[in-house]
Amino acid sequence: MSTNMKWFLVPALTAVAACGGLSPSSSNRTSIELASGSPYGIAVDTTNVYWTNTGGGPAGTIINLVMKVPLGGGLAVTLASGEGALGIAVDATSVYWTGGDTVMKVPLDGGTPVTLASGLNESEGIAVDATSVYWTDMGDFKLMKAPLAGGTPVTLASDLDFPNGIAVDSTSVYWTNSGNTGGSGTVMKIPLDGGTPVTLAAGQNTPSGIAVDSTNVYWTNLGNGTVMKVPLGGGTPIVLASGQDGPRRIAVDSTSVYWTNSGESVNTSGDAAVMSVPISGGSSVTLASIPYSALGPREAFGIAVDATSVYWASDIQQGMVATGTVMKVTPK
Repeated sequence: MSTNMKWFLVPALTAVAACGGLSPSSSNRTSIELASGSPYGIAVDTTNVYWTNTGGGPAGTIINLVMKVPLGGGLAVTLASGEGALGIAVDATSVYWTGGDTVMKVPLDGGTPVTLASGLNESEGIAVDATSVYWTDMGDFKLMKAPLAGGTPVTLASDLDFPNGIAVDSTSVYWTNSGNTGGSGTVMKIPLDGGTPVTLAAGQNTPSGIAVDSTNVYWTNLGNGTVMKVPLGGGTPIVLASGQDGPRRIAVDSTSVYWTNSGESVNTSGDAAVMSVPISGGSSVTLASIPYSALGPREAFGIAVDATSVYWASDIQQGMVATGTVMKVTPK
């Protein structure tokens, strides 16, 4: 089983409430709990936050959900249940997610889920553009895609070294290979229709999340606590932040890079945080801190941004049970 997998007992989802367990770094920022559960991946559009609940229930049962809630809070809605649920992406009509051995989609307002790919082996990261859905298959060491309307999946790259995070732009697919050992990870790209993979950065220490804008690729190194960037065409990687506590997923807008610190570093107390740094470099800022709790260590996983806010998945890990929240902090 992947080290990314979490096992949870999912509590009932709640309406909006202020979350006293978080400590915004500025009195001008407000952290709000949008829903409770066991969130993992998060995506946003102009009206809603979407997330995957990935967890284990009583007597070894598995509870997997795809959920949404309005950006301003309100009633959380279940869009799909019963299928594996890890990475998530959204477009104008549908929500897409990876489920370990499947890639699925469902209309934004719910309905009958559609299987776009099956028989996979630990599908994880997912991204979407106007024509296709793309994902990493960590267990089969592949980068794959399928038409949005359904059809035969295509392998874009194979024999990869534990592919993890994924992002797309108008020309290429970008992904992280976590690697077998520290320092063996890579950041890669390939044309949307396949071709020869290009290594943008080698010698990385367990790269995890990845994001892209019009000029650079950004990623987190879980193994050594760094946040990095490199030009789309390649070049010398630049360290944007160091000394981070288990950086996981990452997002970018026109001014800043955002990421979750999962609190998973063996050298720290288990505190987690939501962070940002200017895209040109500078001092990193703590947008929300998620301290170690008497109930267990806090963790943070998926992250997404829109014009005003940052959204993320947080949980308290207690052995095989976790109690998590879907959060947002405003302003960014």
